Amino acid sequence: MTRDAVHRDIQFLTGSPARFAVVSALAESPARPCELCERIDATRTTIQRILAGCSDRQWVRKVDGDYRLTLTGRRMYERYAALVNEAERAREFGPLAQYLGPIGDELPDIVFDAGRITVSSEQTPLAPVNRLTDWFADAEGPVKTISPIVAATFNEAAATLLERGVRIESIIDDGVLERSEREFREELERGIDHESIEFYVHESSLDFGLVVDDRGCCLGAYDDGNNLRVALVVEDPVAREWAIDQFEQYRAAATPLGTVLSAPE
Repeated sequence: MTRDAVHRDIQFLTGSPARFAVVSALAESPARPCELCERIDATRTTIQRILAGCSDRQWVRKVDGDYRLTLTGRRMYERYAALVNEAERAREFGPLAQYLGPIGDELPDIVFDAGRITVSSEQTPLAPVNRLTDWFADAEGPVKTISPIVAATFNEAAATLLERGVRIESIIDDGVLERSEREFREELERGIDHESIEFYVHESSLDFGLVVDDRGCCLGAYDDGNNLRVALVVEDPVAREWAIDQFEQYRAAATPLGTVLSAPE
């Protein structure tokens, strides 16, 4: 068989939603053309043509009036269904891939299987902010955070957690520190003195956000203007371990806040 013939087979299956719908229906159970017409939005003539095309390719065979998938037909269906699922994930997670930056190359596969994604839009521009803040506010157990921005809502959530006795470790960068000193000096000083929170200042600018607790992690992706565009929540131990590893790598390249503030100018 030539490569052109293989491409024609692929084009046959992908060239019409009705063709994949017929193969999908037969993957569930054998069926007659009239039964397929009831399940698929296509005419009897179209169904017959699709079945004929599948028969020509040995993807289906007719047994006692019913059409059923052959071994090769089922394999084609399973692999194409997996490709369709992956395409759906790519469309769903496209905004995350666009804004997350290099750290996205290290995401574990479980993120795409178990992650719940929230994307900003013109109608709901603050949806990712709310998702990240809510996740932080509902933290269970010790919390580790990485943040490229400072926000009053995040500070308020941190204060509530500290009142509950939750321990927090937080990595920020110079930009966040400078703004905190200007606009949130009281909260910053309170954080420095509080025994349940530790701040670290990263040596370079941060371009993503992260909150890790006992449940899993919430990842934040920002645009060039430091606007949170995507929040991803993953409640899974593998994702949690990945997030903790990322936090520890960034903490190793950071300096305790007390040291930075006490350093001579």
